[in-house]
Amino acid sequence: MQHLIKLAWLTATLAGALYLSGTTATAAVKTYTQSGNALRAYNVSRYSTVNNRNLFVKRYAFTGTGSTVTSTRGKRATFKTNFLLPSGYDRSAKNWRNPQSMVLTPNGKTLYILSTNHANRGFIAKYDLAALKRLGITGQHVAALATAGADHATQSLSPKDRQILKHIHIGPTFACGHGQSLALNPKNHQLWFVGAKAVHSNVQQVSTRTLKPIKRINFTLKHTVPMGENLTFDKHGNAYFYTYSNGGWAPKGTVKLYQGKIGQKSVKFHLIMQGLRHRPGTKNQSLAYNPKRNRLYFVSDGSIASIPVNKLGHLKARQVEAANFNGRREFEGLQFTSNGTGYLLTNRSAQVMKTTQKTY
Repeated sequence: MQHLIKLAWLTATLAGALYLSGTTATAAVKTYTQSGNALRAYNVSRYSTVNNRNLFVKRYAFTGTGSTVTSTRGKRATFKTNFLLPSGYDRSAKNWRNPQSMVLTPNGKTLYILSTNHANRGFIAKYDLAALKRLGITGQHVAALATAGADHATQSLSPKDRQILKHIHIGPTFACGHGQSLALNPKNHQLWFVGAKAVHSNVQQVSTRTLKPIKRINFTLKHTVPMGENLTFDKHGNAYFYTYSNGGWAPKGTVKLYQGKIGQKSVKFHLIMQGLRHRPGTKNQSLAYNPKRNRLYFVSDGSIASIPVNKLGHLKARQVEAANFNGRREFEGLQFTSNGTGYLLTNRSAQVMKTTQKTY
């Protein structure tokens, strides 16, 4: 089956690394260590919050079944199963049952899923979605992709399985943190993820060909400000992440949003000086951008809020959209194509769901 799936394994180590002007060069990963704070200074007395509608959803047990999740409060939206993801493939250490984030290219033709093993290591599977859809993995055959993975694990491949598996590229296992933050910069077509949710953090670029890290930028935002483990980019190449306030100068539970740039050797961010007073849910699962509506989406389990990018810093409460959803699923990621079609990555079971409306 090696001719069906290309395997790439990360073999670089820090041994024998060359240290040149803050740059570490290895066989696979070039590392830059940024000096000083990456976060622009700000005056906390000027920070404010918008009193958005409180549609907070408390963390719940994941018991969802069925093929649909629908909003029960707030903005109307429905997601239906588009296709099931493989829950296994072979006897390797890769954990296919725990997808944490996804990237869908703006044209909707390529899908990347980052899955982890609960020990800060994971891998990326790249799906030629256009080819797979032509083979009928959606519609009445939503389980076709999952079935192909299961059949490979038991070495009972059908001719259809073989056709499907030709369009999956499986990357190597690497250290990826919790794995919630895989994101594509549409301006330069680069894949990035946040490697550490900490004061001393890093972002890493992943090759879209080998599916392994090729660049790492180490940085400190500020000695009191940790990096959030979520990431997205807008159509202009601006990077965003958000955190929840633990209290202090911003009320507890406030959504604090940061905007910036990830460059070739360094990053820079600034705090948007207006936050959301009410967070969508207990856990901040991911952050998404819809190019059609020019909005950012804050994703939590069973609850999603969104804001217009062109109103950042001076939002009105009515401009904040939010929705609660039924289904009791774990919401792992949200992505949009250039025409505004939304795709939701859920776990238990692992699947990609699609909006039933033209834009969300």
